[in-house]
Amino acid sequence: MFLLLVFAFLAGIFTILSPCILPILPAILSAGTIKGKLRPLGIIIGLVLSFTFFTLSLTAIVHATGLSANFLRYVAIVMLILFGLVMIFPKLSDWFAKVTSPLANAGQQIQGTSSGNGFYGGILFGAALGLLWTPCAGPILAAITTLVATQSVNFTIVLITLAYSIGAGLPMFLIAYGGSKIIQSSRFLSIHAERIRQAFGVLMILTAVAILFHWDMVLQQQITRIFPPILIEDNPIVKEQIEKLSGETEQETGVGKIISDQLSDFGKAPELTGITNWINSPPLSIMQLKDKVVLIDFWTYSCINCLRTLPYIEKWDANYKNDGLVIIGVHTPEFEFEKDPKNVAEAVSRLGIKYPVAQDNDYKTWQAFHNHYWPAHYLIDKNGELRMAHFGEGKYVETENAIRELLGMAPLKMEEPLKSSRPISPETYLGSLRGKSYHSEIVLKPNQIASYGYKGALGNDEVGLKGKWKVEGERITSVGDDSYLDYNFLAKKVYLVLGGSSKQPIQVYLDGKLVQEIVMDGDRKYDIVDTTYGRHQLSLKIPQGVSAYAFTFGDE
Repeated sequence: MFLLLVFAFLAGIFTILSPCILPILPAILSAGTIKGKLRPLGIIIGLVLSFTFFTLSLTAIVHATGLSANFLRYVAIVMLILFGLVMIFPKLSDWFAKVTSPLANAGQQIQGTSSGNGFYGGILFGAALGLLWTPCAGPILAAITTLVATQSVNFTIVLITLAYSIGAGLPMFLIAYGGSKIIQSSRFLSIHAERIRQAFGVLMILTAVAILFHWDMVLQQQITRIFPPILIEDNPIVKEQIEKLSGETEQETGVGKIISDQLSDFGKAPELTGITNWINSPPLSIMQLKDKVVLIDFWTYSCINCLRTLPYIEKWDANYKNDGLVIIGVHTPEFEFEKDPKNVAEAVSRLGIKYPVAQDNDYKTWQAFHNHYWPAHYLIDKNGELRMAHFGEGKYVETENAIRELLGMAPLKMEEPLKSSRPISPETYLGSLRGKSYHSEIVLKPNQIASYGYKGALGNDEVGLKGKWKVEGERITSVGDDSYLDYNFLAKKVYLVLGGSSKQPIQVYLDGKLVQEIVMDGDRKYDIVDTTYGRHQLSLKIPQGVSAYAFTFGDE
């Protein structure tokens, strides 16, 4: 864990090179224009504590309030503008008080009107900045926020987040303290401190407007050209440490990994917990299903590997449900749109699934089983004991015979369907958090609208973008009429998870020829190409408003 803490701290320090620092940089610099020798320290302490809190709890806050990430972004921008106005017009806080605005007192304290060394006023200001900064912290915190989203927040994760926050706060403190020292040591600057503070207020407002209209991407482009991206989380050592953290978390909770795909005894099965919605069934529990053999299938409706297992699972349901088998499909989403109950219900209906499906939107059951895979199958006997687990596709004969054995039936003599050994392109994610297959000339600009392009041919299994796109953590969205998504793939079939809506069809070009047009009818996996096996060049003209998440491939 020590190494991970060190890398989290370094990742925080390198945040100073990210444009995400821009919204709070004017406020940090403004610390030197307000009296109070401990004010800079108070601001950074408040920012570190606030940033840590909101990083760890923002997901829960969003779930509790139902607010969207865009709404929080707009709130942050409004607050940034408000703070800028208060810095420009000192009497503005008094006006707020007269109209009983709840922000008035905070505005007064932010202005540093209280006496003393400014420490507590600085903490308040820093706490507000931590709230402002959290929505734009973005990809550099991917390693931490993923753990927060999929595991219970424990002491280790809090320490890692705090290490990141302290790393980010250190250069900010040096900036704030240095600015304060410079102003205090200069008679000219001290005399004009009020004007300097007003100038910083104007800069804060201009920054907020730039972020609102995505003009900050111009600066991002310039920084990318001057400084190569420094992504601490992509370091192999960091990845190894994060995997160890996951393992440590499992041990702390007292539940070990299930790794055997043979019948054995692994103890009591975890309970189904945190299910947000049931489809095809009233709520169920493992305890309630005693005297039944239960198969838990972790899946998600946009996962091609999951969909390939469905015919087998549906056959087992049809053949053995009257003999005491209960299959529960635990739908744990990979993408945000897969959390929508309507989308899941439509997918269940479209796929012809008749057995119970439980929506595990908060990863609670996923955590209880310490699962890491889509698909994953866990077999539970009539006494509620966990007897077998298999991850991924295949092992259908072994799984069916294990079901039969637990039901007291003789095994079937069957041959496992031959699996093709032909290589195919790997599953390829397109969002900034996991998009690693882009052409070398393409530098992703997370959470921004930007124009993309590349020269020459794509390498094997490389992705290319042309036109205007907005790149987010788990998806890319077309924001222009001439946006193209290209891929040099090896396979027979191509699938793509798509979301959004458009009246215009998606045009599919294969090796330079238009082969079909696809009309969007919901957020799901689409069949893009079915051609002869081999390496091909795919080009998709994607209309404005349509999002792409991940490619998957097949060879038969």
